Order: sequence, then C-alpha cells, then structure tokens
Amino acid sequence: MRPVPPGWSAESLACGVRGHVAPAARARQLGASDRPVGVDQPDGTRLSRCLRCDAWVRTRVPTGEAVEYEQVPPVSTLDLPRRGQALDDLIVLRLIACERALHVLVFGLLGIVLLVVDLDLGGLRRDASAMAESLSDAVAGSSRAGAHSWLAERLDSVAGLQGATVRALAVAALLFALLEGIEALGLWHERRWAEYLTVVATAVFLPLEVHELTERITVVRVALFALNLAVLVYLVWAKRLFGLRGGAAATRHDVDWDAVLAEGAPPVDEVVAR
Repeated sequence: MRPVPPGWSAESLACGVRGHVAPAARARQLGASDRPVGVDQPDGTRLSRCLRCDAWVRTRVPTGEAVEYEQVPPVSTLDLPRRGQALDDLIVLRLIACERALHVLVFGLLGIVLLVVDLDLGGLRRDASAMAESLSDAVAGSSRAGAHSWLAERLDSVAGLQGATVRALAVAALLFALLEGIEALGLWHERRWAEYLTVVATAVFLPLEVHELTERITVVRVALFALNLAVLVYLVWAKRLFGLRGGAAATRHDVDWDAVLAEGAPPVDEVVAR
C-alpha cells in the first residue's frame, strides 16, 4: 500500500511539493536521442519530461542564465529523483520523524516549565504550574501517552511538587525530548541506526501502553497504541531490520531507467502547463 490517497501517486505528491525534475527544460538544445525526455515544438516551446512523476511540462526554450546544460547529460550522470518504493519509504520515514518532532516540542516545553517551577523564577510558580498541567494534557494526547502516562499523572498537582521530585520530572521530560529529537533527526536523514533506535524505544514502552489499556480502554488509547504498533511493524518489516527479509542489502530499490525512458514522448493532450 502506498502512503497516499487512492488516485494519487507519491511521485505527483512529491513534485507538487518540491517541483518537477525535468533536465530537458534546462538544456540549450535537444538532440534526436533526447526525445524520451524533451521535445521542441514549432511554436518555440518545449515539452520536458519530469523524471520523477513522468508528467510532461511545457516551457520556453531556455536562454541566458536559465541554461544549465548545453545538451541533456546522460541519465546516469544526473542527480536522479526517487520514485516507486524508494520514494514511499522516504515519505513514511519523514512522517514518523515529524510525529517524533512533535514529541520533542511537548516534552521540551514540559521540561522547561518544570525547571521554572523548581527555581520559582520571578514568582512565576503559579503560572508555570498551570502551564505544566496544560502540557500534561498534551502529553496524554500524544502517541507516547501510554508510555509516559506516569509523568502526566504526577503533573496533576504540580503546584504541590517540591524539590527533588520536580527536578526528577524535569530531567525525565528533557531526556524524553532528547531521545525523540535524536530519533526524528536520524529518521529524517534516513539513518539506519535511527530506525533501530526508534524500534527499540517504541518496543520498550509498548508493555506500559498495554498495561494502561488493561486499566481503562479509550478510543484515544487504542488509536495511539495502534499507531505505535504500526510504526514498529513497518520499520521491522518494510525496512528489513535485524536481518529480516534479507536485511539492509535488500532495501535497495534501483530504478530501471532504460525501461522508464523507453516509453517515449506523450500525446499532446497529456502535457501539463508549468
């Protein structure tokens, strides 16, 4: 299953966000061998093929500073875009990274607020306590709610917490933020170690989430547990961690560019405006 709605494609979604990858649109001239990626038209425009989504875009023949190549370079020398399974994997990993980044914000703010409560800077203890209680609600609504519910429960009466207890909670919150931040950064850059770290961190807290479900089942708790379980299964199965399904060597998804380019130029009614 691809991580986009029915009728969409990951390639068109990526091009909508980042723009098309059409090297022919930046070449001064096209040769006969360039027909699979670009075709000059009698009206002075050019049809250039996007190497990611296969859309053909109509542009003016480039001049001056708009020219990047005299002729379209061989495909093997270009910085080729991802497509197919490789692009799917990138999208899913970055969605997980964004979810982890949200945890960084929540737990980072929580840790800072608790430090303010502990130090009682400028007489802000009452306001900081109220803020900490609000942040505890955010923790409870995140996909780490089950794993960190003990932290949220202890913040219910944060105004009454003293000394070592407040400092311990502040350190715990900041450590969680650091862990989630490392996961988010590594996943965004597709680091293999980050996939392992995310799997281990998620698996460690799953039993606590199961325990929370045995005490009280809610739609939110079930949904968040399912989300964490889905992340765990996806990373282990799709990313072939721990040597599963061939391991790291089997995660390469090479594109047969000769087959892709062999499709040739499209009919005029398939061309999209740029």
